[in-house]
Amino acid sequence: MMKNKKNYFSFFGILIATVNIKIHSQFSIITAIINKNMPKIAKLLHAKQLKPIKQYSTNNI
Repeated sequence: MMKNKKNYFSFFGILIATVNIKIHSQFSIITAIINKNMPKIAKLLHAKQLKPIKQYSTNNI
């Protein structure tokens, strides 16, 4: 005879699944923001040019 066994999800299994979904959601939001803004950031960095504070100090090296 087969035992009548009730299969329930454990509390920790449900908790881990919920946390996993929340983390995945937050990660997806961050990834979307980075992918959307990365071309703008790269364009700004390429447009700016680093200059030394003291112009005369570069000739004395």
